[in-house]
Amino acid sequence: MATQEQQPKWTRLPIRTRPHRNPLAENDDERPESPAQFAERYSEFYPNMPNPVVEFVDVGCAFGGMLFALGELFPQTCMLGLEIRPKVVRFAREKTLALRQENAASSTQHYRNIWFEQMNVMKFGSNCFVKGQLSRLFFCYPDPHWKRKNIRRRIISPGLVQEYAYWLRRGGLLYTVSDVEEVEEWMVQCLDESPLFRRLTEAELSSPEQKTVLDVVTDSSEDAQRTVRKGLKKNFAVHVRL
Repeated sequence: MATQEQQPKWTRLPIRTRPHRNPLAENDDERPESPAQFAERYSEFYPNMPNPVVEFVDVGCAFGGMLFALGELFPQTCMLGLEIRPKVVRFAREKTLALRQENAASSTQHYRNIWFEQMNVMKFGSNCFVKGQLSRLFFCYPDPHWKRKNIRRRIISPGLVQEYAYWLRRGGLLYTVSDVEEVEEWMVQCLDESPLFRRLTEAELSSPEQKTVLDVVTDSSEDAQRTVRKGLKKNFAVHVRL
């Protein structure tokens, strides 16, 4: 029997919250009016980071497990988690502030490069980023929205792919991960059919640099740990912005 220390850290959701939210519903959520207005807040998001500019974005970040792991690998890169559920964002922010305080004496300033914002990305993502700003964009374990009438709620669609390509710089990478094979196939199809993206080959993904990041992306989030506990398969792909 595995010891308590060997068990996954996230054995259940850390707070009680709704698992889904309709991204097409009208609401009064706050959002920036323009990327310039959003960028004015970077110094607030990332204290003690020189000239902070967001480069990594995790869309639907949930409780932020993946970004906390990536933040240690890339301590000088500003990362932002965007999540539609306010209660989840509050939890992720509180955890970030606690980790910053615990690591205040660290010479690498761990966790100063991570922040979380409540955002309906499908509606207002382009209010946040300028053309070619991002180097990596992550869509990990998104809501499947099974019913045909709800497919339009999926975070990756042929129309939205064009927006994501606008945010990414040439050579930037877009990661998709899902424990639902049908959903991953849908996301890959949307990206494969776009002339602005090319899927990386298995040989390219096996390089040491790519494998290190991919391991974090597929294994470190709370949803990834749930997938392991349930014995489900992790389906993933990485596309490069052309």
